[in-house]
Amino acid sequence: MQKLEQPRQLKLGFYPYTYVRTAVMKSLLFKKDDYHKMLKMGFSEIAKFLQDSSYKKEINELAGEYSGADLLELALNKSLAESFKKLIKISPYELGLLIREYAKRKDIEDIKTILRGRFTNANEKLILNSITAAGALSHDFLMSLLKKESIEDILKSSRIADFGLFSNGLKDLKEKNSLITIENALDKSYYTHLMQFSEILPKEGALFRNFLLREAEALNILTLLRLKKAKFGKETIKDFIIKSGSLSDSKITALAGLEDLGEISRALEKTEYRNVISKGIEDFKKSGSLIMLETELYKHLLKQSILLLHQHPLSVDVILGYMFAKDIEVRNLKIIIKGKQLGLSEEFMESQLVL
Repeated sequence: MQKLEQPRQLKLGFYPYTYVRTAVMKSLLFKKDDYHKMLKMGFSEIAKFLQDSSYKKEINELAGEYSGADLLELALNKSLAESFKKLIKISPYELGLLIREYAKRKDIEDIKTILRGRFTNANEKLILNSITAAGALSHDFLMSLLKKESIEDILKSSRIADFGLFSNGLKDLKEKNSLITIENALDKSYYTHLMQFSEILPKEGALFRNFLLREAEALNILTLLRLKKAKFGKETIKDFIIKSGSLSDSKITALAGLEDLGEISRALEKTEYRNVISKGIEDFKKSGSLIMLETELYKHLLKQSILLLHQHPLSVDVILGYMFAKDIEVRNLKIIIKGKQLGLSEEFMESQLVL
């Protein structure tokens, strides 16, 4: 990530106005019962349900130009971006700086969406519907990246990270026709930067730092299993691991040396991830897919974000917990909308939701 000039130590005060406003925004998030209702609805009923919810403003603003699933997905993206911008607007400078740094994860996701779209020659409309523009990069800027002639040009123009970080990825793209190394470089750049940023936080940011470590650990586990499935070697996998500076780094590196998914699963059964991993691995054995594992890891992280929301209700943690929960809500709603479009079963859609 590009480095901004930052203070040596970020001073965070007590911001009751911001915390109360965030609590009000949190109260508008959908509950588990709301999702169960939507799963039983038809597409038009879901559209009406969303129009009567906190998404009304965005849906109405876009209704003149879009309709159907396009309208709903774009409204969800706009709501996510607006909620993050609102948090920055109601926050003092120091707090706003922290929110901006955290929100840059959406820039990484959007760049990945554009890269995958270009890689697969996807329809431009489909790519645009998937861009949230909820980070530091504007929607217009992200659209301009879509016009670039190549993946290399997109990366050069994005200014999201030092272009030199993508040299191995561009080599793999050319020789192996694979984006995985480029995507990993984006993830590593973001988390390395955010870990460094977290070091300037005062003691009030301890829970946030811990959440970041757990998030990086969960991502490392998922990356490890994906690469093992793809038959990558031990040394290659080590290069993909996000270094968090915690004890989990050595544990993940040790797991990379194990021979197969079965061995990794047995090793993880001795950790806090045992229930998450066992369910995901079991599904992988049946379906050959790691989607269930990814969903279960998201659920695990959501539980951590709930701790941010409830353990320290009058601190920066409630804001970051809300941002994570709002992001998950938009993801869940997109799953339901797409699932209804494709005629997927209620049971399958529910299995993909993070509740």
